[in-house]
Amino acid sequence: MMLKFPAHRDRFFAPAVFFIILFSFFYSGSGLMAQQPEADNEARELRALIDSSRRERSDSLRFVVNNVFFDKLAAALHAAPAGEKVFDSLNIGQITSADGKVSLYNWNLQQNDGTNTYFMIIRLNQEARVIPMKPVNALQELPQETVFRNGDWPGGLFYRIIYRKEFKSGYYTLLGWDGFSRTTTRKTIDALSFDKNGNPVFGAPMFRTKEGIKNRVVSEYASRASFTQTYDKQRVNLSNVRKSQRKVNDEIIVIDRLVPMNETLEGQRWAYVPAGNMYDAYIFYRNLWSYVEDVEPRNPAPAVKEKSPKKPVNLDLFPPKQ
Repeated sequence: MMLKFPAHRDRFFAPAVFFIILFSFFYSGSGLMAQQPEADNEARELRALIDSSRRERSDSLRFVVNNVFFDKLAAALHAAPAGEKVFDSLNIGQITSADGKVSLYNWNLQQNDGTNTYFMIIRLNQEARVIPMKPVNALQELPQETVFRNGDWPGGLFYRIIYRKEFKSGYYTLLGWDGFSRTTTRKTIDALSFDKNGNPVFGAPMFRTKEGIKNRVVSEYASRASFTQTYDKQRVNLSNVRKSQRKVNDEIIVIDRLVPMNETLEGQRWAYVPAGNMYDAYIFYRNLWSYVEDVEPRNPAPAVKEKSPKKPVNLDLFPPKQ
């Protein structure tokens, strides 16, 4: 069930009010922190709030404190430019696109039942516009076909935002993690764009998979497993494409090949683990991220040391050229 952020904020019970009053008094101008620069005061207050919210044992109090942090962070992002050192000490995810236009501030709170609730604030840096997103509980199902609009988003923690200048429509690619449950974890490759009103849209038909074109890619696997999903520069050769387009020396998205622990568990995602030394990838081709199998990932050696490059591996591009 998705939390209703404004409604939840209204449920300040007496202990929570008392706690916040003490917090405000401690960090007021009359306290010792008044002797420090204003930016340092703000950074310390924000860090103390997010740390406190994670230490609370009560789900209700945890969200009360987090709501205060959310509002103060949004206000600070309005007032300060992206990359301001006031945000460096916060124990949350902070990523900015290579073109400098979009920054994401993303964090989670784990509830007592082990599920996660995700929070995010988007900042459009050129406009100094801040977009607070609705808090989202981990979704029971994350469809690869769904496009999220009107303040909705798929949740999770985004740890990489990929900017490709080839995308003329202003799309960004997001790599994300979702601690869905105690038994299952998900990693995603998603798309972020903005509609004509400047509102964020998650998902776009830019992923060519073995099952056809999808709006995102979801890899679900056993929570105890370690799953690779990175964006690195690689050199590969493609099959089933024009000769002039076969050689790829580019940054690609590399992922582990997932397999069930045994054949009887096929389809039960809690039992899927990396095959080991078997990798697939999504390569940027004709304005789509296209799936290829059996990548041999390696980072190219520096040019000054590179005497005899290894022969690139041949890959089949899915689906085959019609």
